[in-house]
Amino acid sequence: MEITKNDFETCVSVAVSAHVEVYEKVQPRFDWAFGECRDSVLGDVGAEKAEEEDNTALAKTVRDWVCLKAFLDVFRQLDLVLTPTGFGVVSTQQMAPASKQRVDALVGQLRDSMLAVHGRLVALLCGVQGWGETLQAAENISSLFYDFRMMKRMVGPSVSHLDWQQAQSLIREADEALRLKLSNEYMDALLDRVRCRTEDADDRPVIFLCREITALWITGEQKAVRMKMRRLLNMLDADPEKYPIYREFGYPVNHHETYQNTEDSPAFFFG
Repeated sequence: MEITKNDFETCVSVAVSAHVEVYEKVQPRFDWAFGECRDSVLGDVGAEKAEEEDNTALAKTVRDWVCLKAFLDVFRQLDLVLTPTGFGVVSTQQMAPASKQRVDALVGQLRDSMLAVHGRLVALLCGVQGWGETLQAAENISSLFYDFRMMKRMVGPSVSHLDWQQAQSLIREADEALRLKLSNEYMDALLDRVRCRTEDADDRPVIFLCREITALWITGEQKAVRMKMRRLLNMLDADPEKYPIYREFGYPVNHHETYQNTEDSPAFFFG
């Protein structure tokens, strides 16, 4: 996949400069970054689809992913200076060295952008025939709350890549809590449908409530979590015929019958 200077500078706007060529410093890492994208996100199915037509949203998002990944990989090695339009790699008397604070802030901004692009790429890949059945799909969508952009929408727009990293254990906890209520079988079925973009009108409100519960779990609002969980179960229990996997595996767990101590029971207790 070819990435031009314009592609790179459109994606990484701070690399634009009339005085230096950051692009030339990063260009040798594009092939490596694309290989990383293929191995960790695209798989052969996604890579083939992205290379079919250069002007598709998928191909453009892959280029953004590659540009950000390559730039972040070499960022600390560059001799960064401040320029009138952003950051550069050549120092002159007219350009001040970039402070550690400015560099760290830029790295944080780029990592936030990387996560957003990653989420957009995964969402696009869900629409690619066959990608949802790949190992990459399972790795990138391991829970219903798989996208950094979900956290920005549902937790708060100020969340950063650091918040996302810290939230991973809480996301796993919320997923486990949902599995205890809805069953592993039903949660796995929902994940398969999200990965292959085959969820239907009945699935979507369930998925949305699961994501709301996860967002509340992240923020530690356990009272609100219990309220949303009751709402979710009430919706499923109101018409279990619409949710056959839940009906078979989840409903019995939430509505198990209490033991009736009758004389014909195998373990009758005298009292």
